[in-house]
Amino acid sequence: MQFVTLQTLSISMEIMKADLHIHSIYSHDAISKPETILEIATVRGVNIIAVTDHCAAAAWQHFDGAAKRYPVQVIKGQEIKINNGKYIDGEILGLFLKRPIISTKVPDILAEIKSQGGIASIAHPFCDRRGEFRAFDQIDDWSAIAIEAKNGRIYKQRNNEMAAGLAARLELPITAGSDAHTPFEIGSVCLEFDGKSVRDLKAAILHGDVQIVGEPANALFALISSFGRLGIAV
Repeated sequence: MQFVTLQTLSISMEIMKADLHIHSIYSHDAISKPETILEIATVRGVNIIAVTDHCAAAAWQHFDGAAKRYPVQVIKGQEIKINNGKYIDGEILGLFLKRPIISTKVPDILAEIKSQGGIASIAHPFCDRRGEFRAFDQIDDWSAIAIEAKNGRIYKQRNNEMAAGLAARLELPITAGSDAHTPFEIGSVCLEFDGKSVRDLKAAILHGDVQIVGEPANALFALISSFGRLGIAV
């Protein structure tokens, strides 16, 4: 019989860092190439990233190829805008996806994410600069819902605190990420967890065994990212 000691467990597990909200040049308002994202994540000790371009999955194949050259694991994701026809009701992050999300209505989006075994995280729910999440009444199934409790592009501490408070009150899992649109922001906000893989991270999120680390990046980078609309990439 083999006995597992605390010392053995400490060797087999390690603290990993995951940035679950990153945009590449495949988002219209970002300037980071996939290779640049992977290189910066490596330098900054980010072990796992989620590629969450705006309503697009075109970057997935690019990352599949490029990631083989870096010690960074990649989660396929999307950031999906909730548009009611007049204005944006908020955004949802689809994480741990296998296929692009094609639905446009909240219940259908959530059903698609859940059917793939993914996690739907309400992105920056109280960001007054980009619009608060206004589609809570459209959520019928909360079984695969998380809250982005800290976003690296929210510059008012109170807005992130409200998101974390909402997750605590509803007893929902949390995610966190830099929301990087430039290389300078990557890894500014991350989740830490004990594990070694994307699968371990997913389990840690669902069981609440994660910790948020980091602080929002300089607001100047939000201005720099606008050059992505001009086709500038680094």
